[in-house]
Amino acid sequence: MANKTVYSKSKRFSKQKFEDYLKTKFVDDYLRKNKDYFNSINSGIEDIFFGKEATEIYTDDTNIEQEDKIDICVKELGLQKAWSSDNKQEIYFAIECKRIEILSDSKNYVLDIQKFADREHTEFRLPFEGMMAFIENANLSHITLSKRITELLKATTTISTSQHLSPIKLYATFDGSYMSSHNKNFDNSIFSIYHLLLDYSTLVSD
Repeated sequence: MANKTVYSKSKRFSKQKFEDYLKTKFVDDYLRKNKDYFNSINSGIEDIFFGKEATEIYTDDTNIEQEDKIDICVKELGLQKAWSSDNKQEIYFAIECKRIEILSDSKNYVLDIQKFADREHTEFRLPFEGMMAFIENANLSHITLSKRITELLKATTTISTSQHLSPIKLYATFDGSYMSSHNKNFDNSIFSIYHLLLDYSTLVSD
């Protein structure tokens, strides 16, 4: 990340959880400040918007409607044109975020993959999702984390995975991007997840 702001766990004027604080600052300090750059590398992007804490309704396995909290949502006019025939549904790319302080925190990361697999949304949902890990431990690399996530996915019987985390190049100087593919548990449809495993070890202080 070009932004070298250090985020302190203790010296904050906010009562929000530190994970929520990090995702808020990622949107404010990086995504929104670089909108012109995103447009410059993809001229097809139209009217892009980065939002925080969106809420969507889904049906759980007992057919009860529940609220789904989305950490970051990316709205873009082109999504409406490409995916909604009547352009009346609000379509966006959902991103979930997780802090990784120790390797065992990867279990919580996989729990979000489980949510993606389990939830049947009442409105149209894109067949791809986004996930971000804030790696706060200098002794952990994105390679170590991706291998552990893959091990956990292979061990679970409640997530059907057709492609485990595989490296993809989304940006020339960034190596922590991956993609995986899974099946929805309610209809067996395939969806993909784009993973960004970010090194925050120098951006977070006690």
